[in-house]
Amino acid sequence: MQALFLLIVTLFSASVVAMADSTEEDTPVTLQDFFGSVDMFKARDFAPPIYSSQEGRIGYFEGVFGVPTGMEERVSFWLDIYTKYTTDQGLLHDSEYVHLVYEDVDFRSIMKDASLTDSQKRKARRKLVKEAKKRIRRRLLKLSKLKSPAGLEGEDLRYWYLFKNVEGKNKFRKASRKGRLRFQLGQKDRMIEGIYHAGKYIDQMEEIFREYNLPKELVRMVFVESSFNPKAVSKVGASGMWQFMRYTARQYMKVNWSVDERNDPLTATRAAAKKLRNNYKMLESWPLAVTGYNHGPNGVRRMVKKYKTTDISELTDVRRGRFGFASANFYATFLAALEAEKNATKYYGKLKTAHPLKSEKLKLDKNIDLKTMLKFFDGNIDLAKEFNLHLRPRFWNGKTLIKKGHFVRVKAEKLELARATISEMKVLKGPVASGDMHKVQRGETLSEIALRFGVSLRALKEVNEISNPRRVRAGQKLIIPQ
Repeated sequence: MQALFLLIVTLFSASVVAMADSTEEDTPVTLQDFFGSVDMFKARDFAPPIYSSQEGRIGYFEGVFGVPTGMEERVSFWLDIYTKYTTDQGLLHDSEYVHLVYEDVDFRSIMKDASLTDSQKRKARRKLVKEAKKRIRRRLLKLSKLKSPAGLEGEDLRYWYLFKNVEGKNKFRKASRKGRLRFQLGQKDRMIEGIYHAGKYIDQMEEIFREYNLPKELVRMVFVESSFNPKAVSKVGASGMWQFMRYTARQYMKVNWSVDERNDPLTATRAAAKKLRNNYKMLESWPLAVTGYNHGPNGVRRMVKKYKTTDISELTDVRRGRFGFASANFYATFLAALEAEKNATKYYGKLKTAHPLKSEKLKLDKNIDLKTMLKFFDGNIDLAKEFNLHLRPRFWNGKTLIKKGHFVRVKAEKLELARATISEMKVLKGPVASGDMHKVQRGETLSEIALRFGVSLRALKEVNEISNPRRVRAGQKLIIPQ
């Protein structure tokens, strides 16, 4: 069993988990990339979650997160993705009937080939998937010309009976069309990594959800969103463990030039709790509220009204085209991840999970610089970054200050030192994003704007990352530094 834990040290994973994307082009990275400076072997034994004693929590009853009728095959497919296939493997399947699997795809021989560069490995992976898709399409088109399975054998016969319960004319031809044939990368190693990484935050996350009177099972949505990778960034700009988009995040937390609270796991958890509570208030169903986290609650409500049903299986049936693939499968992936973690020892063997990363939140009453921050962590910048994932790169590069009113996280035993250090500090001035915005008017120059607001031209350029002041255009929004 211990060997399985050692295996994760050498398995590859992608830095971003995107459940609904066809992920054949994901770039594998090492666990050192994923966990940064964390010592993997300073860990504790994993203990399965306990979900009892939640009576009275919003919308909670025994079996509330059971698999809905009609969604069994979809959840089973995603459970296989989380428990059987690593990111060096995957499945080619039908996007409408996700459980119809055509072929396994195995990249392990490519990944072990020491003669290939990383770029060549990615190219070889894409080529392998592309060739498999062509082969599958040819077979589907071949079957589309037949009226019975007479004379078929091998894979031809398997494909025929794979579609036995699929109704409609030209079902094989339709299945061969672009968009129907889909590749899904395995997630087993990511799930194992996620279970390890979750140990740092999950107890505190569950406590936050308890404060909001929400079922603790909902915290497991993070496995789907980011696999508990605090540095996850999606292709469309969603960031952090809970994968908030910038425009959504600003309803709940601060996102500006100097800080991005989407990347603070606990702040983002509190925001997610508020969002989910609001979703449930609107939709009065956890399956719908969870789907609304991905699709948007208003969009789900429109579907409920249009089709006059709250049945999640009915609403998310991809064949009806009511939701895109991601939203249609979001609740199924959540249930699969919930099952995978709950019975992790069954699926993965004995696992380890990180010790809790306990911190104290210190609200700043003065601006601080990098030099001051490092005093709280005995000069260890990697440790300071691990506790303060919400601070932007320019702060860590020493190019800006963190403004008073924001917060930093420190170890509990360093809290009084941090307070005393800040109390004795002189007032620091520099390019600090205040959050105030100015919309450039026609004819205005950067120098005029700096003079109007009483800031230096250099600070204004630095905060807004402007290298050429002549390129400022009318209508452009500028951050005004303090």
